[in-house]
Amino acid sequence: MSQYIVSARKYRPNTFDSVVGQGHVTDTLTHSLLSGQVAHAYLFCGPRGVGKTTVARILAKAINCENLSKEGEACNVCPSCKAFDINSSFNIFELDGASNNSVENIRALVEQVRVPPSQGKYKVYIIDEVHMLSQAAFNAFLKTLEEPPPYVKFILATTEKHKILPTILSRCQAFDFRRIPVPEIAAHLRTICTTENIQAENEALVIISQKGDGSLRDSLSIFDRIASQSKGNITYAGVLESLQLLDYDYFFRMTDALMREDMTEVFLTLADIQKRGFDGEAFISGFSEHLRDVLLCKDTATATLLTHGDKIKARYLLQAQAIRKSSLITYLDLINQCEINYSRALNKWLHIEMALVRMCYMHRRQENETIAPSGAEKKKPDQSVSVVPPTTKSENGKAKVEEIPVEIPEVKPPNAYEEHSEPNVKKETKPLTSLSGGLSSLADQAADMAIPSLKGLGSLKKKAEDQHEEEKKKIPVLTLPPILDFWKEYIESHSSPSLKQTMLEAIVEIKGEKMIVIRTGHQTGKNRITAESNLLDGLRSLVRVPELQIVIDIDPDLDKSRDLIKPKKLLSNREKFEILAAKNPLINNLRDKLDLIPDQED
Repeated sequence: MSQYIVSARKYRPNTFDSVVGQGHVTDTLTHSLLSGQVAHAYLFCGPRGVGKTTVARILAKAINCENLSKEGEACNVCPSCKAFDINSSFNIFELDGASNNSVENIRALVEQVRVPPSQGKYKVYIIDEVHMLSQAAFNAFLKTLEEPPPYVKFILATTEKHKILPTILSRCQAFDFRRIPVPEIAAHLRTICTTENIQAENEALVIISQKGDGSLRDSLSIFDRIASQSKGNITYAGVLESLQLLDYDYFFRMTDALMREDMTEVFLTLADIQKRGFDGEAFISGFSEHLRDVLLCKDTATATLLTHGDKIKARYLLQAQAIRKSSLITYLDLINQCEINYSRALNKWLHIEMALVRMCYMHRRQENETIAPSGAEKKKPDQSVSVVPPTTKSENGKAKVEEIPVEIPEVKPPNAYEEHSEPNVKKETKPLTSLSGGLSSLADQAADMAIPSLKGLGSLKKKAEDQHEEEKKKIPVLTLPPILDFWKEYIESHSSPSLKQTMLEAIVEIKGEKMIVIRTGHQTGKNRITAESNLLDGLRSLVRVPELQIVIDIDPDLDKSRDLIKPKKLLSNREKFEILAAKNPLINNLRDKLDLIPDQED
């Protein structure tokens, strides 16, 4: 069995040109090598797995190369380069700051620095994770780092630049390594697949690159794990199954169902996700990212920010054309509120379902708020009524009224997939009910459909005022008994003993017509009640008073923990004897027989 080498080591770059995603660093270093302006100390900063240590090794190899190429690359032919390739170079030292972080280690390093190299031009010290050095070690290293011998170069690497002392930073040339973009990681993985004769779908490589989170080493680790179980064929479905990720198809189906207001499809899709073993947090996170990507596709300028494959990007562009931007923004706001309150929800999946219900019927709620503000009656669409003058015929001296055709428009609801949809008006002719009362009844019916004249505005105003007064009477009155009943039920149903005790000691009062005051004895009790969103929302749902205020105050008089235990009074011997005699009268007989006299004082 041959020795297996992971891709992160097997395909580790050995030239500046092969470094992935750090061109701003490698270009500067090659120019410095070609111009002979190599600094005595470098500091490479950045997240994990982006090539800090790799670039440090390439730089150390190039510094000692005897035949540097025109591009600033090592020749790989000279004795120094060959010794470096087989890890036998005596001029390049790689140290770990985590295991060499004491003052003694730095002192030993300073002693080694004083000895010139036996071969080559420079001694190069690569110190990885330099932020792990102690404060004393940093101070001991300052002088040597600032003025090292001319034959010594230092290359420091760290993932936490903020932990480096400013005095160290000022003595080094700092280079910030960036996270590697997804397309560049995917292109590097495609090169490895070609070399290893592995078949891979583009969407699968994009998913692996996204899961790497900008780290090429993490992406290569995921790639090795999936390649080992895919038997030479990496598919999109296989990557999703291996990484336990939700397929994008679920998010597209969910968005389509929300636009159609198809609540059945919403619940079935969510149930399918739950059956596959995914938790609610994974769905919320993935759906939020999906809506954000759809919003980016609304504009061609921002659509380039998507990191998905071509097939999935085409689906995003298609769905972005079918949904309004205002709807997307509202969806994002609702799913964001759902994610914020997810950790506090007792029933996680019900919390997600209610958020999706709000998203599903969002348009109807907005229409109700626009058409019928302040609780007024919802207006019906205007109906244009055309009344044809009646034709009367006299038969036997009796008046005959014919049916009058009336045109009533049928308004079709707007299509959710259209940006600006006009109502589709379909005219339908319906006969007016036959009248048996002659022309006078017909005139009365026509008068009801007529537009009121200016003379009737006073009566309309009075009618509106009367209606407003009736609406005010319907507003519920804030009373204490139902609130106290709800308070007791909540105490009995809750499982937390500390909250129960706090609610039992608290006092609930009503001030004015729109305020509920809850008084508790200490700050801890106030925090407990404030954190109970179900309690406060339940009170608002119970009372339903507009602009209701719930105030939680601290009343020190209710703090029972402040009542100190009063010390007991010390009793004298005579008082003790009298208490015992009161409990048992025979003690008096014993005192008389023995002629005992209790002491007055203890």
